[in-house]
Amino acid sequence: MRFISIAGPRRKAQWFVLPFFLLLCYWPRPEAFAGDKTAGQSQGGLQFYLDTASFRGAPGKTRQEFYCQIPFAQLAFRQAGQGLQSEFKASVTIADSAGEVLARDEWSRLVSAKSPEETAGRSLPNQFDLMLAPGHYTISLTLTDRHAQKQGVAALRFRARNFSEENLAVSDLQFAGSIRADTAQGQFAKNGLQVVPQANTTFGPAMPLLYFYFEVYNLAAADSYEVHYAVKDSRGKIVRALPGKLARQPGRSSVEVGGVHVGALPDSINRLTVEVKDRATGAVASAEKVFHCRGKALPEEAFVDAELESMSEKDFQQHVEQMRYLLQDEDRSTLKSLAIPAQKKYVSRLWRRLDPQPETPPNEFREEYFKRVRYADERFNAGFSPGWKTDRGRIAIKFGIPNEVERHPAQQNARPYEVWIYYQEGRKQFIFADLEYFGKYELIYSSDERELTRPDWKTIIGAH
Repeated sequence: MRFISIAGPRRKAQWFVLPFFLLLCYWPRPEAFAGDKTAGQSQGGLQFYLDTASFRGAPGKTRQEFYCQIPFAQLAFRQAGQGLQSEFKASVTIADSAGEVLARDEWSRLVSAKSPEETAGRSLPNQFDLMLAPGHYTISLTLTDRHAQKQGVAALRFRARNFSEENLAVSDLQFAGSIRADTAQGQFAKNGLQVVPQANTTFGPAMPLLYFYFEVYNLAAADSYEVHYAVKDSRGKIVRALPGKLARQPGRSSVEVGGVHVGALPDSINRLTVEVKDRATGAVASAEKVFHCRGKALPEEAFVDAELESMSEKDFQQHVEQMRYLLQDEDRSTLKSLAIPAQKKYVSRLWRRLDPQPETPPNEFREEYFKRVRYADERFNAGFSPGWKTDRGRIAIKFGIPNEVERHPAQQNARPYEVWIYYQEGRKQFIFADLEYFGKYELIYSSDERELTRPDWKTIIGAH
């Protein structure tokens, strides 16, 4: 038996340069509930992380995916031309529950970087998969740094799940470092998405956002299904209930992705649980995955945001106003009760909690957020309303630039309208119409349950 590998591990040497967004990772050692063997950290001189997840494969088979994550700090880089280069060797063995070896493979990988700064605080994700019969197995992965002669070994016991061909079922949950639309069929492409694996299952202030991916199988004929999420502690108590959603059903199978902010949870062991309900039959299927929260890394009171401190009162008030799509009712109430200096400290703490790398000067989340604000302002100004206050601006800030835009100009007895489509979280659709013919497009329909939904939107704009 030989591996079927997305990453192409049998190429004996391969250059591998990662874009910045793939490398925002943090690597404290994960813990697990007693008996849980779905994620772990290596032992030995070279530290890395290993995880796995089951998905439905060919009839009678399970597509078992394996995820590896290597901190760049664990690799020895040497000067190579105008940049840096490291090389490691990987050896993997799969055995069944009786200890019989089913597959062995090994490969070497060259890793390049332009400078030491490019490797700081980041890690290298990798992924491969294997078609297995349902059952219990063990995987052993050994990585050796060829320059430093360091070696690490990680072993996991796992179950390749048996997925029903008829009853409602969901795959395992895959944790991800990022999820975005991908039509190029890259290394981590899956069902029209790029799902970059996150084998390190420890989160905290330095890595507060937990992204996840899973698949839904054997849906009955209906137009929608329900999805419910929750974060539970080790005793099964719900510590964070997330809003449920009503998802549009594309067919018998579907894909779900999402994210949850867990950076503020105390040091603890938790489970992310998902439950899918088929609205046509009432059938329910669920899945869960363990993760560890580290608690706070540094006292928030010690953090000073120089950019906010230097703002005039007028500029700061506009800054807060433009944060409206992030603020909760509790935040707004608290800010109203504080003087300007205290408001700046409060807002500083809010941004810090959302910073994916608070130990570095730039706040990537804030930069991206205000990049979207500027985009909305440039594109969607309507009369006396700045673009970021319009419906199209709000959606662009919250969800980013849409993957597809259908523009429908005014026709006889029909108002002009636009259809925005996003691929993330399954597929989202937003429809905006210029109801007064003044260029002010209002949201009249959305497949996101948190936004306005008008099933009669065609009647509203006069479309047929």
